[in-house]
Amino acid sequence: MKITKDQLDILNSFSVTRLKEDDSLLREVSDFENSKNENLVDYLVGNAFDDDAENRCACYAVRNEDGEILCYFSIKCGLLYSEFEELKKFEKFKNHKIKLMELEQRGDQAVVKEYIEEIKTKLKEAKEDIERLLGKFDSMPTNKQVAKSFPSIELTHFCVNEAYRNKWQTYGFSAKNRIGSTMFWHVIVGIVEKIRSLTGCEFLYLFAADSTSDRHLVNHYKNMMGLREDMAMSALQPIYDFNCTFLCADIDSLLKAREDFYENFNVTEDFV
Repeated sequence: MKITKDQLDILNSFSVTRLKEDDSLLREVSDFENSKNENLVDYLVGNAFDDDAENRCACYAVRNEDGEILCYFSIKCGLLYSEFEELKKFEKFKNHKIKLMELEQRGDQAVVKEYIEEIKTKLKEAKEDIERLLGKFDSMPTNKQVAKSFPSIELTHFCVNEAYRNKWQTYGFSAKNRIGSTMFWHVIVGIVEKIRSLTGCEFLYLFAADSTSDRHLVNHYKNMMGLREDMAMSALQPIYDFNCTFLCADIDSLLKAREDFYENFNVTEDFV
């Protein structure tokens, strides 16, 4: 059964505010909790306000009418691209990322640091290999050479306030409509749609920080938010996201999936 007017009124009652637009958020973020993603909580109470003020990203807080925060997220302009087949030598670094994740889980920071230096050396060697491959140029092109680029939006941070879960349950939504997935479809995809009305934009992507053996977070993004692991495209991945999983979705498919989300809002199923 599709979403009811009363349910939609509840979702529309939440406000979406840039951090830099409301000084009261400086106090309200102190009540934000998420024991599974403490690094995202640290970012919210730490660098998020400065990043938003300097427009390095747009960071939003979603609040109810009493000013309680449900979740926060940040987005910024991004770019995806497809490589020339000859330049796919960097594919071999996937194995390095997996090993680095294993070392970080063991907690041996000295070994992790040593391994990162080893990776940097191998990256330098790979660059030299590619320079030889592109010998027809007088020197390595200043700009990165790609087969095709795709204008995109990056969802850089997304975190739910665990302190709001009890309040969320009082709304009577079905179990599948959790805070995160509901805010993704109702708020985030809505903002993405507005951005696309102003400029060319084809994809939404993110880097999922998931070190669990069952890939719980990655599977949640794929099953509940329509994202996928697309190895046909690449993204510029900074050190901050080095051991994360790249996920993306074309915006057309997200807009169609949002219609399905509203249409099946009250479908009752068992969700783990």
